[in-house]
Amino acid sequence: MNQPAPPLVSVIIPAYNSAQYLPEAIESVLAQTYPHVEAVVVNDGSTDHSEEVLREYQARDPRVKVVCQPNAGLPSARNTGIQASSGQFLCYLDADDVIHPEKIQQQLGYLLAHPDVDLVYSDYSRADENLQFLNDEVIRIRQMPLREAYVYTNVFPVMSPLLRRSLADRVGGFDPALRAAEDWDYWVRCERAGTFGYLPGLFSVYRIHGTQMHKDYEFMLKYCRMAAAKNFPNDPRSYRRMIGSVLWWQFGLKIRQRGCSRFQALFSPDLLGSALKMVWEVKSLKDALFIRSIFRHGL
Repeated sequence: MNQPAPPLVSVIIPAYNSAQYLPEAIESVLAQTYPHVEAVVVNDGSTDHSEEVLREYQARDPRVKVVCQPNAGLPSARNTGIQASSGQFLCYLDADDVIHPEKIQQQLGYLLAHPDVDLVYSDYSRADENLQFLNDEVIRIRQMPLREAYVYTNVFPVMSPLLRRSLADRVGGFDPALRAAEDWDYWVRCERAGTFGYLPGLFSVYRIHGTQMHKDYEFMLKYCRMAAAKNFPNDPRSYRRMIGSVLWWQFGLKIRQRGCSRFQALFSPDLLGSALKMVWEVKSLKDALFIRSIFRHGL
């Protein structure tokens, strides 16, 4: 009797001027303990030597598929990768991050054992530019349903989950108009369109380095506002809480960058102004205190 072929998993990797990180991302896909994978790398108009790196990998391993396009931004590159992929299951991996060898096998096993679940997410680690360990991020949501949690935070980074292509087809891709917060918007829409499951385990690594766009505060805030307006058009309170959460997260980033405490921030006019901006945006002291509590004690 002929056995059905094992399902193919497509890992979508958008790449823009990421030549220094690309080899580690691609190698992490090729090193998976589950062998039926393809790495679909979209060269989004890179001007560094990404093309040479990708040409070498494509010649060396047939599991690497390279697609080139003029620079159109991260959401568009991911969408191009989805269209060029062949897998029944999808994983999104940014070119500066990596996944652990057992990620696909573990998460695919979960989805095959739970046919009613469309997406499974897991925990992850944070590392510095050289992939030296910083800390583990264990995802625990205890105070509220997952749908409500998405009002306050982008629950997991883009490389954390594995999802069925059928869910991606229903959702319709990443929004090209969002040059940031596009993954937050995408997961909100996925959660509304399907069922999520959680598999404990540290299966991926989020790399922290100096060129990431989340450190451009006004840029991030602009697109978070767009994402909030898009997903909560008739719910002004949820819109305000989402933007308030972004402002409080940015406030925390600024404090860490300056190496000061929250008490010391009270004596810094711009930091204090940043905190007060969150309260003003939320327009509710109760909601502002709840946001503060979430960031101190978790969801």
